[in-house]
Amino acid sequence: MKAIIGLLLTGVFVTAGTMTQAQTSTSDQAYLLNLHNISTDKAAVRATRDFWQRAGEQNDAQWYKDAAGYQAEYSEGPTKAHFFYDRKGNFTFSILTYTEKEMPADVRELVRSNYYDFSIGWVKEVKEAQTTAYVVHIEDTASWKDVVVQDGEMRVLHAYCKQ
Repeated sequence: MKAIIGLLLTGVFVTAGTMTQAQTSTSDQAYLLNLHNISTDKAAVRATRDFWQRAGEQNDAQWYKDAAGYQAEYSEGPTKAHFFYDRKGNFTFSILTYTEKEMPADVRELVRSNYYDFSIGWVKEVKEAQTTAYVVHIEDTASWKDVVVQDGEMRVLHAYCKQ
């Protein structure tokens, strides 16, 4: 199960990176949607409705369409959110990025109790269907690590020395 979640998280970050790079390119493969496009596309309407249920009616959300489907992104204070939908408008996964202050208390306590000498840089909350995992970036003077917290368990995803 842990191996499957690890592969899923790796796939999510690779997919998110690819989609983010695609939307900033000038090619016609990814483009920003406006309200007129959304009103004529049933899949986009389905994605928009789901997004509103999950995140509320974010007026500043930017919508993108590419070969994989749709992506909505917005920022609210220190939180940055990315929601991904397939070509039919079905929810695929979401990634919320925030700081230590915004992370759930139980996740923070678990990380702090095991890595008390490390500082927390950022947190990525990855949701897919009924599964939620937190990728927490921690570092000290000699190294940094990305740990995954899921279902009350923690494991190291990446570990690097700074030298």
